[in-house]
Amino acid sequence: MIGMGKINSFLLFFVAVVLTAGVCRGQEKTEDFPKFVERFVSDCGFQRSRVLFPVEALQHEEDTVKVVMIDEKDWGECVPFSDFVVKIGPSISDGATVMIVQGYDNGVLVEYRFGLVDNKWFLKRSEDYSM
Repeated sequence: MIGMGKINSFLLFFVAVVLTAGVCRGQEKTEDFPKFVERFVSDCGFQRSRVLFPVEALQHEEDTVKVVMIDEKDWGECVPFSDFVVKIGPSISDGATVMIVQGYDNGVLVEYRFGLVDNKWFLKRSEDYSM
């Protein structure tokens, strides 16, 4: 009979070999979300390159939600995040991890939702909860 210690050791060895094999075959490690957000809010060229156009923009108003699709030509140069508080936190609607942008005492509250494409983060949707 094989002891639990040997089974656990074998499982750890197996996981280590499988993960190492994936990296050796060229599978990229998933981009670090906090580092990605830091660059997304500070580098306009990078920001524009990491938006999946057309991007869905939801505007929450009292009892309705207005959906707008934003094309690359309508995006403009860059979203100026320096005028806002930017943090990573849970979504208002479903608890998913999102980038949250809040204004300084002006009622602005926008969630930016990102998804992974080839282990890199891309903006897929924004949700505006501003008052």
